[in-house]
Amino acid sequence: MIRFFAILFIPLLCLTIVGCIGGGVVNITTPPEIDKAKTVVVTPFYTDANAAVEVNKLGSRISVNLAERFKLIIKDAEWIYDISNKIKPVDDKLSELGLTLGQVYEDPALAAKLGQALNADLVIIGMVEKPNLNRQDYNQHLMKQGSQSGISGTSTYIRTRLTATGRTRVKVINANSGELVYNNRIQSYLKYWYAYQTQMSEMQIYKTDEERYADLGKHLPLRIAYVLHPTGLRLEEEEKILLKPDIELKGTGGIVEFN
Repeated sequence: MIRFFAILFIPLLCLTIVGCIGGGVVNITTPPEIDKAKTVVVTPFYTDANAAVEVNKLGSRISVNLAERFKLIIKDAEWIYDISNKIKPVDDKLSELGLTLGQVYEDPALAAKLGQALNADLVIIGMVEKPNLNRQDYNQHLMKQGSQSGISGTSTYIRTRLTATGRTRVKVINANSGELVYNNRIQSYLKYWYAYQTQMSEMQIYKTDEERYADLGKHLPLRIAYVLHPTGLRLEEEEKILLKPDIELKGTGGIVEFN
């Protein structure tokens, strides 16, 4: 009998520990019925208080582009979101209610209160993490196909890959009931491939950090919109290659794939 209770108790204890380690976050992955809502609030996406300026800008850009994307698809609904420093119905209502964006993000009841104050059915809110911008140089020498090979400096190429990874946690709250109807992490992983002759490496121009942030501000909302409403939108992949060379290169392992 003791062994029976031990076998029963240990898995429950493990689940409890996992829940504590994960901060008690329960993911809700079923897409909400956005197309049935008459009015939807899309708040600026929340960022940490110490976040850099470009991250804060990304949070605002995501909310605008997400709302604009949905407006094109679900035309019968009213979409309430902050467009600029002058047209900001969400921010104005938060100030009127004495609430902060962080409070609304953390508490579904407060998100519902905001939604009710704006006569909305749903509230979409998210938190933006600091994006990861990386660079990887590949020093393997490659030969351009269709050119005379073996001549140093004329047909020998090397590669560089830049990436930009944007991560958000998105929540959707039913403003009438206060129920959290969606809660999950959504990300976009963008890639940029460059191939250039070895003697031209110092002259190669890459996407800047600002440009990669701008790309995340465009593609991450597309990804979020698709995840929230997959039946009404075309597939938006999590991983996308935005730039790759229009040449064929061959190494010791064969033709190189830019993936």
